[in-house]
Amino acid sequence: MMISKTYADPVWIIDIPLRKREFYDREDMKNPGYFRDMDLIYPEGYGEALSGGEREYCYERVKVRIRKKGQRLSQFREYLELSKEDLPPSAGFGIGIERLTMFVCGLDKIEDASLFPKIPGKYCI
Repeated sequence: MMISKTYADPVWIIDIPLRKREFYDREDMKNPGYFRDMDLIYPEGYGEALSGGEREYCYERVKVRIRKKGQRLSQFREYLELSKEDLPPSAGFGIGIERLTMFVCGLDKIEDASLFPKIPGKYCI
């Protein structure tokens, strides 16, 4: 990721355009065309630290977003059924433990931060 290689300090990314995420991410009604999401990027080429945001919970907006992504409503039938039942507002984030370990320890490869790394063409045990 270019941003990670460009900066010497962690960088927060906000105001992520609609086309860059999935249909279930929530649009910021005060800033149309952008999500209520964020990413934290480690510096010095270590990549993404965490990613998160709010989820869309209104049935009609979920349908609009699926269509805007060029996907079919039938692909998400079960999700849509749940959203008809009034999904509660929710938000969260995920952090990559291996990337955090790699960053904190100054490791060169993510494989060095995992007990059983998955390396294409090699056995992990």
